[in-house]
Formats: sequence, structure tokens, C-alpha cells
Amino acid sequence: MQIKDLKAKEDTTLTVMIKSVQSLRTAAQKPYLKFEFVDKSGSIFANKWSVKPSELEAFSAGQIVTVKGLVQLYNAQKQWNIESISVVEGDVDPADYVESSSMTVESLKEYMGQFMGQMQEGYYKEILQYFLDKYEQEFYVHPAASRMHHAFRSGLAQHVFEMLKMGEAYCELYPIVNRDLLYAGIILHDLGKLFEMSYEKCVKTEYTLEGLMVGHINMMVSMIDEASRELGYQGEEVLFLKHMVIAHHGKLEWGSPKEPMIIEAELLHYLDVVSAKMTAATMALQHCAAGEMSDRIPMLDNRRFYHHK
Repeated sequence: MQIKDLKAKEDTTLTVMIKSVQSLRTAAQKPYLKFEFVDKSGSIFANKWSVKPSELEAFSAGQIVTVKGLVQLYNAQKQWNIESISVVEGDVDPADYVESSSMTVESLKEYMGQFMGQMQEGYYKEILQYFLDKYEQEFYVHPAASRMHHAFRSGLAQHVFEMLKMGEAYCELYPIVNRDLLYAGIILHDLGKLFEMSYEKCVKTEYTLEGLMVGHINMMVSMIDEASRELGYQGEEVLFLKHMVIAHHGKLEWGSPKEPMIIEAELLHYLDVVSAKMTAATMALQHCAAGEMSDRIPMLDNRRFYHHK
């Protein structure tokens, strides 16, 4: 059994990983522990209302624990009320409990090479190779977000793959699109998240101080400037690539310093939205059985979706 198999009103025992744990207090000022548990199938929030003093500091992110408790619905979301929780002793592999992309790192690298092979020699291909060589290890394991979409191991690379796959079709449909510029924008638009968010033990995703104060868009623009100078490039090509990153959120109120002003930037924004929303919906539907409604999906205005047969 996995987290996705948990059913409401059932008392269940399961071995999972702690993604996060907080020591909080009820309205009556009684201490309790709030957990988020994960395994390869998904995640679930849980509360331990009756807490011994020794338990308040006993748990931390990354621990593998065996949990017994009653699953209930709270605001249409599954939530686990913990009766007992204990740390699993001995040799356990955390990778067995980490939610990961369905695509292997090897396949993602192979696909990346195929898309790079479609590009012409020049600045866009050269700067992509520069960044992919420099940050290869981090790029292929990092999540694309802390929670909203592709928030799992290798999520960033999967997000880029999905956008490239769709972008390839749009380049065939609309020959006016500069394929090299679009591909470069897709691969680099979120690369700054490698530094915006830490990914401790492939479990705990937290914003860095620079991430909070500067953000992945501004960080990536600076990185493009620095890399372009190192490679000996300047001018419009560099400007267009920076604009792709700056405008990829689409609207000022959505976090873009500028709205798209070239067609490749407009298309990049749409591809980003489709990949994020479809994957968020897909993950939610994978975590509920056919014939049931999903949990609420923050990426989709907190709507629930029906998993039809």
C-alpha cells in the first residue's frame, strides 16, 4: 500500500518519509505536531494531536517512519490523524520514498540531446551547452517548484521536456517562430530555480535567502549576462534570450518584470502554463481512484477534478 491508496474513514498503518514537520499549538494552547508525509505515489498532511514531550523534537525531515492512524476528509482533502508514529531503524534507502518523475534521468538526457540536435550552431545552442554542462547534475534531479507543479525529483527536467515537446509541434505549425530562440528560452527559463530553492536530501525544498530576495528570474538574467560575456557574445541575441526569461510568467501581476514582446516569449509563456497545469492535474488524478474526485488543486484555482474511467 502507498499514500495514494489511503481511503477516508480507514485506520491504516504505512511506512513513509517525513517531508516536513512543525510543532504547533491548538487554540487551547495544547502542543501538536503537523506532518507532511511522502512516498513515490504522492503526499499527505497529518496531525498528531496527543503529543508526549519527548516527541516534540524527535522527528525531522528525511526520516523514514511507520505511521498508524485514521484517514479523514478535511475540506475535501484527505488528512491523517496519527495514533502512533515511530522511526524506522536500520539501513533504509530514502530514494525508495521520494516522489520522482516517471521519466528516468537517462531518458531525459537522451531527449535533451535530441532537441539540441535540432538547433543550428551559434549563440543559442552554445549557451545552452554551457549551462547544461555546468549544472548537469543539479538540473536532472531538481524539482521545478516547492509545491505547485512538478514538485518532485527530476521535476524541472520533466517540465522542460514537456515544453520542448509541445514547442517542437508549434514550430512546425508556425514557421515564423525561431526554433533556436524558443528552445533556449524553454531550457533556461526556470534554471535559476537551482539557486532559488535548496533541495536537501531530495526531500526538503526550501527557498534560499537569495531566492526570496532576488528570485529565479533576476538570477537567471544575471547568469545569462555573465555566460554571454564569457562566450564572447553581445547584442540582440543576448537581449532576446534575457527577454524570454524575464517575460515567461506572461503578466506583470503574475511576476513578470515585462510582458512578452516577441512571439517566442508569448509562446513560451503558454507552454509553461500548459505544462504546469496539466502535470498538476495529472498528479492529482493519479492519487485518486477512478470514479472519485481528486483533492483540490492549487494550480487550478483549488478546483477538484473527476477521475473518469
